[in-house]
Amino acid sequence: MIAQTAFKNFRRHIASRSLYMVAISLLVMAAYASLTAYTDEHLRTLVNSNPMLVMLLVLFVAILVFSLLIIFYANRFLLQQQHQEIGVEILSGLSRGQIARLFSYENVLGEGLALVAGLVLGMLFSKLYGMLLLRLMNVSAQIDRWFSFEALWMTVVGFLVIFIVIALIDSFRISRLKLAQLVYGRVSRTTSPHPRRDFALACVGLALLIASYVGLFKLDWFPTIENMRFDQASSFALYFISFALFVGVWLCYRNALPVFLSWLRRQHWAFTRRHLLDFAVAGKKFRQHYQSLSLTTLFVTASIVMLGSAAAMFAFGNRSLQEEVPIDLVTDRQHQAQVLKKIADAGGRSKRLTYFSIKIAPAQLTGPRHEQIMAGHTLPLEIISLTDYQKASRHQNDLLPLNLKRTQSMYISRDFYLQHVPERVLLQNKVKLAQSGIPDLQIKAFSRSYPLGGYLFFNNLLVVNDSVFDQLSSKNSRELLAYQVKRLQPAGQTLTELDEASFKDRAMRQLIYHDAKHLKDVQMTLLRDEPQDDQADYLSNNYYVRGPVHALIERSLGLAVFVVGTLGILTTFAWASIFSLRQLAEAQNDRFEYLTMKKIGISQSALTRFVVNYHRFVYLLPVLFGTINGLLIMQVVGGNLDHLQLRLLYLLTGIILIIYEGFHHFTIRRYRRIIEQLKPSTQRLK
Repeated sequence: MIAQTAFKNFRRHIASRSLYMVAISLLVMAAYASLTAYTDEHLRTLVNSNPMLVMLLVLFVAILVFSLLIIFYANRFLLQQQHQEIGVEILSGLSRGQIARLFSYENVLGEGLALVAGLVLGMLFSKLYGMLLLRLMNVSAQIDRWFSFEALWMTVVGFLVIFIVIALIDSFRISRLKLAQLVYGRVSRTTSPHPRRDFALACVGLALLIASYVGLFKLDWFPTIENMRFDQASSFALYFISFALFVGVWLCYRNALPVFLSWLRRQHWAFTRRHLLDFAVAGKKFRQHYQSLSLTTLFVTASIVMLGSAAAMFAFGNRSLQEEVPIDLVTDRQHQAQVLKKIADAGGRSKRLTYFSIKIAPAQLTGPRHEQIMAGHTLPLEIISLTDYQKASRHQNDLLPLNLKRTQSMYISRDFYLQHVPERVLLQNKVKLAQSGIPDLQIKAFSRSYPLGGYLFFNNLLVVNDSVFDQLSSKNSRELLAYQVKRLQPAGQTLTELDEASFKDRAMRQLIYHDAKHLKDVQMTLLRDEPQDDQADYLSNNYYVRGPVHALIERSLGLAVFVVGTLGILTTFAWASIFSLRQLAEAQNDRFEYLTMKKIGISQSALTRFVVNYHRFVYLLPVLFGTINGLLIMQVVGGNLDHLQLRLLYLLTGIILIIYEGFHHFTIRRYRRIIEQLKPSTQRLK
């Protein structure tokens, strides 16, 4: 009997739970596909057993934890929808244990159906899932595996444990329900209003929001994130910003909006322009459901930050890879013979592309904020000529086009953004070289893209006019040669050995730099073909191969982007379904209020208009609030990291808004249908 009743209830509620079940199915699908990819031996071979693959296991665990939270929160609203039904069942003689079994059976039917559908979708799309993963990791290969028994049983067991835990929690919830509350409706948890206290808390909430935004844009807290030193005193700025933002949002829904709507309700112009009921009910709902609205804002913000972080990592990583290793092989002239011989002995071929000379000299900047840029020291600058720079640009597309006069230069630094100085300020500086007879050089352009790759330079690089370059001393000069390598795999044994050798012992150039108050007193000691000196201030390669490290970084980057992006999309879709369930639960609980409105003469069209306006206000406001918070956070992060791709971020934000808008329209349709089915002549208390 209980099983049959549970099945009937499930059929009756399946329409309102359809999107929620789809969300659970997608979570199951992603969990199964992640485990299938993680356990795929062929994929492990393709990526050389990259330890970063453990991120797929982390993704699986994260999906299980998120699923537990989502189902826990969803069942809270599913139980609210059936409060009065449960009250009637208690009056009919059913025990609370039987009701708990009835409710659990109904939920298990939906969750079991979602589990089966998710597993089927996982098997259908696991190949596509793996191909997308390989594409982001830039691995050119095919993956044919779509079924994994290990992934199947781990996914099934993981979600069954979640279903059992939630069923026990639901049984405890049902045991605590009061009969009077079930039969006569939910008693509002909101306390009686205290105008002075509410106004004070509203002001506190707004003040915290303003303080958190000021902290985002004004406080110098971001270097803490760069160094990952959360134990420092300065890192508390980050904790303050996070806490202030969340509490500010919380108090905004709990006090600020209800106080504002209460004030608005008392204004004559507001009453004449819009139905008083819209403001009255909206303010009441904000106060009742501030927890849910705050969590919605939090999840929307988190989704945008995760997707924005994935986009930023992808853009930054790809740019860094192109900057670091744009050409297959670059070597000092003194090392080229041994490197090319090893490549030839392994059956490879090499083709010379270009070459240029490098000189090194002490330098100082003069101009706005020069001490901050130089960190209070003189700079060892490696210098190349404009002609050599232009020769390198023929084989490296990311180099800026450049034309320099005699007193102009181009400044290249990968880490300039860490100085937190705008580029326009840097361009107002001049470069003063230690060698006499050379005029101060105005910085005309800035770039973070090194010709032939950044591993080959100590730190900062300067491009100067040919006439200036010829005047520089050749005491500390060298010549770099660039080659194209063929018939050798990037991650093959030969290139791997060359790559490892380029970071060891005699393969490193070392610079011991003795700073001084006066530029002419700076001393430099350049070490070559000697064991590494722990006292060396600067290190760089004598040669570098684009191969193993490039592939490893590229694959690790693609995997990280895949994991973060997947979590962002799943978070968006799953929480949107939960918020939809919350609104539909409200429709079930408030149907007698709508019936009363019909009895006093309010037309169906007026009720429909109210429902649409109410949902636009209550449903979309936390979504828009969370979107604004997420974009502001990513703007600040991108401004500090100098790599945020705004177009891609806005595109991903648009996808999030489309998902929530789709759930919004679905919820309104279901909400209106519930109200339209209310008939004063036939409605009776259950």
